[in-house]
Amino acid sequence: MMYKFLLIKFFLTVILILSSCSYNEIEVRKKNHAYKPNKLTLYTIKKLDAEFRKEKAKINKKYIIVIDPGHGGKDPGAIGVNGTFEKNINLLFAKIIRSVLSSSNIKVKLTRTDDRYLYLRERINFAEKLKADLFISIHADASKNRKASGFSIFSLSDKASDKEANELAQRENKSDFIGGLKIRHSDPLIKDNLIKIFQRQTMNESSKIANIVIRNIKKVSIKNRGHRNAGFVVLKSLTIPSVLVELGFITNKKEEKLLNNKRYLSKISKIISLSILHYFNQVD
Repeated sequence: MMYKFLLIKFFLTVILILSSCSYNEIEVRKKNHAYKPNKLTLYTIKKLDAEFRKEKAKINKKYIIVIDPGHGGKDPGAIGVNGTFEKNINLLFAKIIRSVLSSSNIKVKLTRTDDRYLYLRERINFAEKLKADLFISIHADASKNRKASGFSIFSLSDKASDKEANELAQRENKSDFIGGLKIRHSDPLIKDNLIKIFQRQTMNESSKIANIVIRNIKKVSIKNRGHRNAGFVVLKSLTIPSVLVELGFITNKKEEKLLNNKRYLSKISKIISLSILHYFNQVD
């Protein structure tokens, strides 16, 4: 009897050890798999153009996109090391991306086509009147740190993702104070729960677009600061997915030079345009 008990105990111990080894091997394999780096396939110019044409051909619905060149007129925006006005870069880029994106199915409208001043709420109203499917505000970043660099994209959030994003939103929102007037139109007053649901959905869609842009920007080796959140007034449409793009730092000497280069701006416009097509084709 004692012999049988010892024999059973021995077999149970062996089974336990073997199962433990097997479990550990599975865990190790899982860990190794989890830490395996993903290879990022970079876009060559040919590959980017081919992907763009393919995605553009898929569009089978009518869309309206509003591109908003930030600042303008009496508001120059940030000023570069060599005296470049942000408002001019924003307008130049807006015209480039309009030419890239426009097609029989995609109508691209600019909030301004010349050097004029617009209140922030006027920009939103322009897009809402057109019943736009997407609103993109174009800017160039600025910093006291002359080494600060990189592309950023923002979507709306009640809370800024970081202190720098919060300061940037406050600076851009001050545009409505230029000319001695306070904000001309108050922000939308959200009382009804249904409106809150609409806004939450719009914010989710805005975030989705921003993430697609960053995913594609990484494929063209342009330094980026990622998708960030802040309370920009110009992004506060209740029904139109909206993002704000910071093309780069105009206060960085190298980036200021790049932002004055049409070829560089065309490259960014193509990757943002491709991201928009990716988004629309996912929605369909």
